[in-house]
Amino acid sequence: MSKQVRDSAGHLWPQIVGRLGTTTFLAVDNTSQQSHAAGTGVTLMRVAVANTDSHIHFEIGTNPTATSTSKIMPAPNIEYFRVEPGEKIAFLRGAASNINVSITEVVLLEQ
Repeated sequence: MSKQVRDSAGHLWPQIVGRLGTTTFLAVDNTSQQSHAAGTGVTLMRVAVANTDSHIHFEIGTNPTATSTSKIMPAPNIEYFRVEPGEKIAFLRGAASNINVSITEVVLLEQ
């Protein structure tokens, strides 16, 4: 069962109760690059794209490769993706310049 909270404007948002774990920083270029593998107990990965003028392509799996036809995440943005332990996220830039990406494990806490 998920929980939701209301912000000051009354909008509902999912409440994520977890501990942030290992973080990897990547300067994503025109070659697919993979994050670290999700560790034991990790069910979410937090992906933050810092650039303001482009997007990234991404794939999730045990040995993923991102291509120009992969899913798109706009920048700047922060997203949470469901993963299984051992899975990675692969990234490919969607613009001419490198894109800075931060990938952080989220270990959910027992409720």
